[in-house]
Amino acid sequence: MQEEAKILQRAVSDIITKTRERKEISYTDFCLGNDIPTSTYDAIIKAESRTYFFNIAKVVKALGLSFEEFGKMLDNELPENFMSNEE
Repeated sequence: MQEEAKILQRAVSDIITKTRERKEISYTDFCLGNDIPTSTYDAIIKAESRTYFFNIAKVVKALGLSFEEFGKMLDNELPENFMSNEE
């Protein structure tokens, strides 16, 4: 996976994990309660491979976040000038 993709996947993973833990929802309860296969959740959290946006969207919705909220959190989590065309 390209370096930028790894950074993005790790940021998504961190946001999802922090939000779930802040809401004090266990891994098992979160997956079972939201009909999210543990294999899908694990793939997102481990950030070892690219994940379909649909799966990330389902997890974000299950966390009670809007895409706007998630986008702001992602922007804050990513390094400054991430994927910038500026050199």
